[in-house]
Amino acid sequence: MPQNQTTINPSIKEVLDSAPWQPLEVHLNSLKERVDKSIAASHELREKYRQELLSNNPQLALKIKRPSQAALKIAEEIFKTGIIAASDGTISPVPLLAGSKIQIGVVIVSNRGDIVDLVTRVFETELVPTVRNAREFFSNLRSTRSISNLLARAIMLFGERRLLLEQEANWRMLHGELIPYELRTGAGNPAQNLQPTFELINEYVKNKKFIAVSEASDDIDILNAAILLQPGEYIVIKYLEDSLLTFLEGDPDTGQSAANFNTIHRGMFRQFITAVGPEVAIVLVKAGNKPFLIECHKDLVEEAVAIFLTDSLWTRGLPTDGTAFTVRGFPFHIDLADQVARTLFKGADFRNFVESRLFELGLEAGVFDIDPRRVRS
Repeated sequence: MPQNQTTINPSIKEVLDSAPWQPLEVHLNSLKERVDKSIAASHELREKYRQELLSNNPQLALKIKRPSQAALKIAEEIFKTGIIAASDGTISPVPLLAGSKIQIGVVIVSNRGDIVDLVTRVFETELVPTVRNAREFFSNLRSTRSISNLLARAIMLFGERRLLLEQEANWRMLHGELIPYELRTGAGNPAQNLQPTFELINEYVKNKKFIAVSEASDDIDILNAAILLQPGEYIVIKYLEDSLLTFLEGDPDTGQSAANFNTIHRGMFRQFITAVGPEVAIVLVKAGNKPFLIECHKDLVEEAVAIFLTDSLWTRGLPTDGTAFTVRGFPFHIDLADQVARTLFKGADFRNFVESRLFELGLEAGVFDIDPRRVRS
């Protein structure tokens, strides 16, 4: 933690003195009033510190922008006459003693004017590490499942991005970071997995018309910027280069470790950062009161934000200036892809099917693989 940053945590006694233990009926009697008071106090602090930050940092106000009306109108026309495509996926892993049985479903939602098209793809396999003998098999059991989970998520994330890129579209929208953690690490095998990932991301950057939408992080600088924004506003907070360098080299201030690469893979990753990192802007934007991070090409920031606001507001019948109240303020196409994926590819259904097969096989090993909590009466 930086020396000029001090965190003062109250003692347990101080917390209990300010809010002592109470009987349930006493607690419920005044619960509404206490919650309302807390919400009001939080809102007052936000407004107070927003004005203080702007007063102390007048240059920040110059960085906060809104898309022009012309950019918003163009975005609306693209939704009316062009093609907007979004993808999202879901993974259904069933842990087995020697690895995992996984099913991955990816849904691509695209619109052609008033018509919405759905494309679904399913991938199913077993993830079982290769071993040479019984000793390796049993000694690796502890790490087998964690490796399987990392690889399974990487397959899903890579699949979402590849399948969306193959879909005809004027603009493409991804749920999550452009290059998520699982793909940055090479999914446990950077020698084989980094280069295909770099090539895939390069295709997005070359195309330029993409948006990767993720939840705002707990980074203090991002939270400060989020306080400053009003609905309909955005600010460029950094570039992909900054994020990837932090991943590669670590950050002692936050306790983030450096990437576990050898010299060759570290060099590959650094070359990728040099080529792609400066081309992608990381933007904080609000369609409603909740902030989201979007990654887009640095040359099309205003256009990308206009697409984000149009899909988050205009497609839901709300004005794109952010004046209408909305709880979520998130792109409709990504939400729809997520809902369809979770409906069509339910993890519980796949798990139940695999477990039913384990039971019907009637083997001791099959029953051994089932979580004991799943067979409670």
